[in-house]
Amino acid sequence: MPRRSRDATEGDGRPVLKRGRYSFRMTRSRAKRLSKLSKEPEGRVKIFSDEDFKSKFKVLEVVNKPGAALKVVFLDFHLNENRREHHTKEFDQPDLILRRGQAFTLTLEFDREIDITHDNVILQLTYGDQPKESKGSLVRIPVVLTKKGVSSDMARCWGVCTLDTSEKSVTLTLTSPPDIYIGKYNLFVESNLKDQDMVKRYKHEDEIIIIFNAWCKEDTVYLADPAWRKEYVLNETGNVWVGSQYKNHGRPWNFGQFSEPCLEAALYLLDKGELADSGRNSPVSIIRVLSALANSCDEEGVLEGRWTSEYPKDCTAPWLWRGSVNILKEFMETGRSVQYGQCWVFSCLVTTLLRALGIPTRSVTNFESAHDTDCSMTIDFHYKEDGSPVDDLNDSKWNFHVWNESWMQRRDLPDGYDGWQAHDATPQELSEGVMRCGPAPLKAIKEGHVYLNYDVNFILSEVNGDRVNWRVHDDDTMEVLYVEKNVVGRKISTKAIGSDEREDITLLYKYPEGSAEERKVMQFVSRFGTRRKHNIYNLETTQEVELDADLPNETMIGDDIEIKVNVINKMNEERKVDVRLTVLNAFYTGISGRKVKTEKLECIIPGYSAETVTMSIPAEEYEKKRNPEGRFQIYVNAKNVSNGRMHVLSEVFMLSTPDLTVDIPSATPYMTDTGGKVEFKNTTSLTLTHGVFSCDAGNGLIQKGFTIPVKRAIRPGESVTEEFMLHPTRRYHRRRRLNVTFSCDQIVNIEGSTYTKIINTPPKDEDETDSSDDE
Repeated sequence: MPRRSRDATEGDGRPVLKRGRYSFRMTRSRAKRLSKLSKEPEGRVKIFSDEDFKSKFKVLEVVNKPGAALKVVFLDFHLNENRREHHTKEFDQPDLILRRGQAFTLTLEFDREIDITHDNVILQLTYGDQPKESKGSLVRIPVVLTKKGVSSDMARCWGVCTLDTSEKSVTLTLTSPPDIYIGKYNLFVESNLKDQDMVKRYKHEDEIIIIFNAWCKEDTVYLADPAWRKEYVLNETGNVWVGSQYKNHGRPWNFGQFSEPCLEAALYLLDKGELADSGRNSPVSIIRVLSALANSCDEEGVLEGRWTSEYPKDCTAPWLWRGSVNILKEFMETGRSVQYGQCWVFSCLVTTLLRALGIPTRSVTNFESAHDTDCSMTIDFHYKEDGSPVDDLNDSKWNFHVWNESWMQRRDLPDGYDGWQAHDATPQELSEGVMRCGPAPLKAIKEGHVYLNYDVNFILSEVNGDRVNWRVHDDDTMEVLYVEKNVVGRKISTKAIGSDEREDITLLYKYPEGSAEERKVMQFVSRFGTRRKHNIYNLETTQEVELDADLPNETMIGDDIEIKVNVINKMNEERKVDVRLTVLNAFYTGISGRKVKTEKLECIIPGYSAETVTMSIPAEEYEKKRNPEGRFQIYVNAKNVSNGRMHVLSEVFMLSTPDLTVDIPSATPYMTDTGGKVEFKNTTSLTLTHGVFSCDAGNGLIQKGFTIPVKRAIRPGESVTEEFMLHPTRRYHRRRRLNVTFSCDQIVNIEGSTYTKIINTPPKDEDETDSSDDE
């Protein structure tokens, strides 16, 4: 049947978007999966190809034979109205995208007048490649052809209400269950006469996409607070916190979950991960799959991780990404894993995928994040007799690590574990044989319930593991020096609701450090660790000396470094202490790079007193060994000469970088070219080469992301300004954020951002204030 064409514009003046290049579905072939069971599955399972299945079931056949039954000549999805009511109007793709558990409107127009005494009409929705009514993936709902008529499917899950009728048309509201499978549905309209067997069956050419619904009380992802829904489902931009516990900032990111191909990519990954239809109504199952397929370690997922000092020229280094949309575009266009990402990129990518599916999600940063490699739920660091670290034996403690939280009910667990669930797509350790992590209830992490699903023990060690310092003797035997109980899991951070500020959520993961409740939890979880018989908590260790470092976090890259360490004698007798200071170039993962400098000093400290030792490092001494982030690790070892007792301190510091200024109008006209500029001033003592400004196009402010190379070296004190063009392609009622970065050979990740509001006409008043979206 010819389909009535859409006008060039919708009712709101917005151009109709063309159907995208990504409208395909991976065939989830049962034959392929079952073939793994045995070479000859006959006698064990019956296999149908998708084509054979569809040919055997008449309800999936389109029938348009001549006859008296009603014939559909037009089906109206009421796109604007339904997408507005379902909070999906900002999706780029033109499909009918709905949230489950909520009514939507459609109108059927027939070729003749409706005769309610003789005509029957049935709506049929199918899901997946082999839909079956017995499995809930095929639904048949009779339509009552009188005004205000109500009906439902056989299972009384779907409901249909007749809103209005005319001679040849009927307008209906159709309500989906709040726990149905998310994904693509096909809509059939079947008609016949009550006294005849012959039917006509029309299949609409456009699919319906149904996603999770945080507005529906019966949905497992329901969020009661409108501000939370706006932030964790609808917000397309955000901040992800990076740096160190002493010096951190929110790195701007374009999640862009409403841009193509984000939703299509999320659904494609569920197919690629071969998640059964029965698992596609559960956010837990979906997160398990996407946590694995966001990385490339299994089944050639979206993003390949890399943590090195140098990167090939034909890739994108992790710090150059500023949004998820370009990553997903490259993956969907090439079918290959994208190079490269690190933890914050994996986390932001997952935020995009899950928000596109309607699951409330946020990116979370844990500073001083431990990596427990042996399920001991402790973090072990080793030192030689001379105080130097033994890197080959150590667990790692990342300066920061970024993962995700999603809000949901945990119907797979006992009561009490609903709410935020932590999960992590950065490849670290295997979970059920696959490189993924979570979802783990924050309540279980805080209470130490490490026996619950999924991966509670690993995340608990990241945020609250105790650091055990070991002394390695010359014969390679070891002894415990002491246990540090408050050095892991600092300033756990996420973007605050409605602002760009940092919200500290540490107390969602653990009780206050050192409190009786926190110690009780750690004593409890030690019973489940792989070293529970070592009984390290009952060993007698005395801390005679305390170390405290004054770190040069405010020193500009290229300037001389000065580090001061206070050595505090906590005993009443005089102590002679040998102090060893070692500074190394460092990665944020806690892995040390090249050694910069080592100094040995001797202090004689009276009882209950302190001495300050200083290490100076000229710029020319560290500059050739520095990584572009300006991150360093310092190890301090203080050894009591009289008894050989050792005390250690390990800290990370980052040098400061110049600022980046982005200047765009406070209001920008819709579908109009508007100029902007970015300015960088070199406030370092270095000459900067091969500078590049870059911007992501993920939120509809610019038609394409831009990369602007700086054609000259930037000497100390010089400034460079580049211009660019905004061209908003979507209307918004709230401000939109533009993120720009600058990188060069000497420094990476200098960030700047600002906001603008999209308006219909040029602004009369540059001070026009923002108005927020209505819920």
